[in-house]
Amino acid sequence: MALVALTISATESYVSDRDPCKVKTQVPLDFEDLTKGTVEQVTILEGASKFAIKPLDVFLKGHIYDNASSLIGRQGSDEVGIKTRVNQTNIDAARFGLAGIENFANKAGAPVVFKTRDDQVNGRDYKSVTDEVLNALGLELIQELAGEIKRISEVSAEEAKNSVLA
Repeated sequence: MALVALTISATESYVSDRDPCKVKTQVPLDFEDLTKGTVEQVTILEGASKFAIKPLDVFLKGHIYDNASSLIGRQGSDEVGIKTRVNQTNIDAARFGLAGIENFANKAGAPVVFKTRDDQVNGRDYKSVTDEVLNALGLELIQELAGEIKRISEVSAEEAKNSVLA
């Protein structure tokens, strides 16, 4: 089997695991033979908040991960430290990987308006989500979205397994 290349411009719809409109149930693999076990079935009910997410290109992902850790020390000193910025990595992944929001409201019930700005990273132009939108998401939702964005930014074993030879 051959690997399947990423399509950086493609977006996927994602509903948070915390959304009450995302219902997970266990259903039998075989209704006639319940001994075969169950599989998780996900149902998205009307009214769910949907987030359009897109993969990060290799240049942007490299930049984000390169800035995630730094080695600190002084020449001639035994003092060495590693500083890891996990939350910043997630914020940056969401900032560049979030492509839209649907049906997401603030506490007053007003819809959160999706806004972007122009950014440049290592000489390349990108659209990124504004701080105002990121603040509305909160850190836990950003962590969840970042995990999905990072996941779709790589060719997975499942994709490779399901690919077709040309």
